[in-house]
Amino acid sequence: MKERIRELALSLGFNRLVVASPAPMPEALDTYSAWLERGFSADMEYLKRDPQRRVTPSMTFAPARSILIVSVNYYNSPPPPPENMVWGRVAGYAVGLDYHNVLRAKLRDLFALIEKEVGHPLSRRAVTDDAALFEQALAARHGLGFVGKHTLIIGPKLSGSYNLIGELFLDLDLEPDEPYVGTCGDCFRCGKACPTGAIVPATGGSGYVVDANACLSYLTIENKGGIAPAMRAGLGDWVFGCDICQDVCPYNSKPVASPWPEFKPERGAGHYLDLLGLFDAVSEEEFRARFLNSPLRRPRLRGLRRNALVVLGNKLRDGKVELAYLRHRLAAYLESEEDEMLLEHAAWALCQGRDKPTALLESFLPRIKSTGLRQAVVGYLEGE
Repeated sequence: MKERIRELALSLGFNRLVVASPAPMPEALDTYSAWLERGFSADMEYLKRDPQRRVTPSMTFAPARSILIVSVNYYNSPPPPPENMVWGRVAGYAVGLDYHNVLRAKLRDLFALIEKEVGHPLSRRAVTDDAALFEQALAARHGLGFVGKHTLIIGPKLSGSYNLIGELFLDLDLEPDEPYVGTCGDCFRCGKACPTGAIVPATGGSGYVVDANACLSYLTIENKGGIAPAMRAGLGDWVFGCDICQDVCPYNSKPVASPWPEFKPERGAGHYLDLLGLFDAVSEEEFRARFLNSPLRRPRLRGLRRNALVVLGNKLRDGKVELAYLRHRLAAYLESEEDEMLLEHAAWALCQGRDKPTALLESFLPRIKSTGLRQAVVGYLEGE
């Protein structure tokens, strides 16, 4: 039955399936707790709630006797950047439709095939990054792959890390799989390439962890506040997420294109986002409609505008966009914006070029009541 289920999963386009036990993962609790104690979850408070639940899979779905863990490749080779657009890069997993919806639908299809194969009704719960479950530890314990230094699961036989993971909890007895043994060896390309140094040694020096406070994926997606000035240059062209640690990984040197059309760039936002288009007169409702079924809705319009301002500042500093053109395109937006955090990011961005639009920046000041943000803008004006 286990091998037949694996065949069914592969027939749907999943590239790998392993069977996990719902037994607790006490060894993972120490790792997770140490990560929390170092403050590496940033302000994602939901990650701090009930760590014991995250390492006790049976608490996710009590009837489960087995857990099917599946992975699917989401990689699509990025085309050359558009020449007629001031663009920002989008992480590869987000160029198509929202993986939560796609994976859940595919897991429902898999369940229907399994139930038909078994010949009697089953209880189940499908999970994909939407439950209090330490998915990485569970996947590693049962051989979906091994944990790379970038903390992502690296699959066997050079299948790399450009994979999305989902789980199907079943009240069906299946023999759990053993761990897969793999290693990064002495390679630390991911950590060296990370522009903000987010990949750091774990407590005790065994393995590595990611400090969310410095990770571009956190800063551009989950972060609801401003991006610290010291981190802004590290964003480079990334307006949503980041793929740097995966792009430099030797295990990803020969990536295979995703088998599912839902993850193709033409189905979603694509690899490049029109930065200046985000500042056109659109409401939050229009923004949500534009990015319907796309992961790019996660940071909301405010968050994407914040990210876009940082990327525009980086482009201005690197000579990839002219100040006069940038001011012209942002003029209407800057005159009407009342969000103090966005005004501060705009001031920073406009000061990254050799010339500063002093009069424009001074017009921001009456609209900024926060002492800290006001002082920051004054500092940009004075060259600090």
